[in-house]
Amino acid sequence: MKCIVCGRNAPALGGLCAPCLGERRRFIGVPEFCELTVCAHCGSVHRGRRWENSRGEMSELEDAARRSLRVVKEEGVSVSPKVSVVPVDGHNADAEIESTIRIGKSRLVQSGRTRIRIRRAVCERCSKIHGKYYEAILQVRAQGRDLTSQELELVRSRVAALVQGADRGDYIREEREVDGGLDFQLGKLLRGKAIVRTLARELGGRVTESSKLAGNREGRELYRVTFLLRLPALRGGDFVGLDGRILLVTHVGPQGTSATDLSSGRPETLDPRAEERARRLGGSELVEVAVVLDARMPELTLMDPVGYRPVTVIAPEWFWSRPRPENVRILKAGEEVFLVPDG
Repeated sequence: MKCIVCGRNAPALGGLCAPCLGERRRFIGVPEFCELTVCAHCGSVHRGRRWENSRGEMSELEDAARRSLRVVKEEGVSVSPKVSVVPVDGHNADAEIESTIRIGKSRLVQSGRTRIRIRRAVCERCSKIHGKYYEAILQVRAQGRDLTSQELELVRSRVAALVQGADRGDYIREEREVDGGLDFQLGKLLRGKAIVRTLARELGGRVTESSKLAGNREGRELYRVTFLLRLPALRGGDFVGLDGRILLVTHVGPQGTSATDLSSGRPETLDPRAEERARRLGGSELVEVAVVLDARMPELTLMDPVGYRPVTVIAPEWFWSRPRPENVRILKAGEEVFLVPDG
């Protein structure tokens, strides 16, 4: 059986071969113009009924052209479009759509051109940000001290990561470094609650919460909630005086503060009352390095790195459980000298 028009090729559909069918029927419709709506502030795109993060300018332009394509649906016919986009200016781009149409074993190609008009608008998220709308305030402070530069950087990065991994309704409207710590204005109340719990779990500290009437919307009262995370006064690596002893703080977390008694070498956990009584002596700046002259259990003879005279100390058990080192870390407290465990 041959094509009823040309009489040469096998028919593909309705008695017509693929070339004759392509001359007489259009399986695709390409409009003269189509539209892509882009947020003027963040670059997100309006797709369907919602705003979504952009996947890149060229990808979004190709997707807009592809969505504008109208395909004639018919049994046994499949259409595979290929889009090529050429930007014209900041408001327009031209798209060439070439579609491969398969009808059984036959194939034909149809194409069309459309002008993509790029419309600038403001997404809901940016509208809230620029309208100074936020539901929660996160404050991060430390007990009796300022946040260190490392803590400031850690808190900033963790808050940014926790917001970035959420949905588009979550955002940081403002971040401010204030005396002693950081303040964040957060778009969503629930996100603020989740972030402060995560930080408390990772860094330790205590969380308090307060609310304040911020206005009304459609007859409902709107409250803004402030979450305060107060980090512990002590940090890992601190030396503290407690009940006549000197301790090295080894870990601070939500389960409490761990420390090592420098005299006995025994680890212990400080309860909140002990933490309040503990007096911080300093950090790594107090540590000196001394040369080991002799080691005979339980005594250790060291060379004082400042006075250059032999000093004898009672070494804790942890020292004797490892090979004898050439140098050790020490802490001086008055006339006493203590070994400081590594790490």
